Amino acid sequence: MTHGTQGEDTVGIGELAARTGLPVKTIRYYSDIGLLPESGRSRGGHRRYAADALPRLRLIQRLRALDTPIAAIATVMTGEHSLADLVTRELDTVQAHLRELTWRQGMLRTLDDCPEPERLRRLALLAEVGKLDEAHDRLVRYWHWALPTSLPHHLTQAVIEGAVPVPPVTPNSTTALAYAELHALTSKDDRRRQPQSHQVGDVASFYSGIMDACTLATEALASGCPARRAEAIDHFVRTYARISGHDDTPAFRGHLRSQFRHAAHAGSFPLRYWRHALAVTSHTPPQSNATGQGHLAASLATLHQQVAGLPLAAEHWADNDGSAAARPAEEAGGTGCRHTSGGARSARGAR
Repeated sequence: MTHGTQGEDTVGIGELAARTGLPVKTIRYYSDIGLLPESGRSRGGHRRYAADALPRLRLIQRLRALDTPIAAIATVMTGEHSLADLVTRELDTVQAHLRELTWRQGMLRTLDDCPEPERLRRLALLAEVGKLDEAHDRLVRYWHWALPTSLPHHLTQAVIEGAVPVPPVTPNSTTALAYAELHALTSKDDRRRQPQSHQVGDVASFYSGIMDACTLATEALASGCPARRAEAIDHFVRTYARISGHDDTPAFRGHLRSQFRHAAHAGSFPLRYWRHALAVTSHTPPQSNATGQGHLAASLATLHQQVAGLPLAAEHWADNDGSAAARPAEEAGGTGCRHTSGGARSARGAR
């Protein structure tokens, strides 16, 4: 190719415009920002492009038709990323946008069709959630703060994964509000720490026992197996018996049941946490073993009901009802129980 000629190996901007249907000014813009480098100029000063300019321009044109950002296209044209890389990255971006839009839709539904005072209360809660990824990170940071520092890393990670639900994928007014309530609860100055060594002794043994019981309870929920459910509650009760220095006897189970029910009150931090978490996860346990973020809520609800004889789900009790029998007790191994008799060590479940 020689500058100042229009050899067969170059093409003019007018021909590119004619063959692609793009305006000359658009092609000139792509050229000016480096997406479509010119190979030279004609004697008259007109831009000339190499023979590969046409397929390059068509690629740019087609990517722009999909609203692909110029900056992303540039990484392909310069060879920084392949077309496959671009598609993957853009798909991730679109999915993130869809997630944000779906969450926004859920928030608006939460604000719709409710009395004005309640609408203002909900608006304040929802506004504090902010971006979903940041909200989730704040919940994770709460649990890092709340769990004993001496708890082995693998147990800390297991508890956090099970205790922190991801934002609902398709939020409705119930799940969106529950997630906002969960965020607000763990952001307050009076938020509570989880059981520490002075309450439960060997923290590794305590949390491991609770997690094992939850695993069994989740398997029981998935399979509907009564034997597995009984095994889960046995493991759960034995964990509490062990930290309080008791054997698992009918008398101890009666005591534990009484303490669960006695601990119920509308302002209970652990009770509110697990109720909201259960609402976020839509009361649905995973269909396999106890895995997945937020899976502890369903298994703890099952264990709670077996121990206390009271359901955890919000619809079964009211905050303005003063009767302990009308509200679930603070969930052991996840919502809390205090042992007070027989010289037993004061203990609370994962709150």
